[in-house]
Amino acid sequence: MEEKKLSGEESLLLIQRMIQTAKDEHREKGDGWLIWGWLLFGASVGSVVMSYMQLRRYIGYLWLGMLAVGLIVYAWGHLRKQRQEKVHSYVHELLNKIERGFFISLFAIVASSYITQSVFSFGYFYILYAFWMFIHGSAIRFRPLIIGAWVNWIGALAIFWVDSFRYDMMISAVAVLVGYLIPGYMLRADYKKKMQSSDRIIA
Repeated sequence: MEEKKLSGEESLLLIQRMIQTAKDEHREKGDGWLIWGWLLFGASVGSVVMSYMQLRRYIGYLWLGMLAVGLIVYAWGHLRKQRQEKVHSYVHELLNKIERGFFISLFAIVASSYITQSVFSFGYFYILYAFWMFIHGSAIRFRPLIIGAWVNWIGALAIFWVDSFRYDMMISAVAVLVGYLIPGYMLRADYKKKMQSSDRIIA
């Protein structure tokens, strides 16, 4: 069969449809951002409270507990999502691979801090968080995540600059609020709006 040649206008329309399809495929409820956001926010605020209550020696356990809960929830959600989704686009597969790379890098940073037994700065975490937000936000064309990435990059620099664990945790709470929680709730609202529109079309 002879292939049909597309005009410039048809090619542009096809590209726009492909972009919109990719965006719709990765429309999210925001659950992952909200789960990790509340865990990180809670650990940051809890660290500030514990530092005022002279309970600093327990702060490490708080963060380890947060990480353990987050990983269990992530693993369960990831497995359930893979069972439900039968068709994966290239963009979807790429995002999944980057997500795996993010968590492997996160573990490598945490492990290295314990192996070297050095004074570890939380700034490295937020550089990594910002990278993931920027890539993910760019892939699904969601500006709040991209803004959140820049806030987390700035927050990471502020954490390195401020020589106070208590203030570092305050910066952490703000960075998580802007980078995770606000975009997470916006994604959820956007998802609900899209689902309501789809229901009206079907009805």
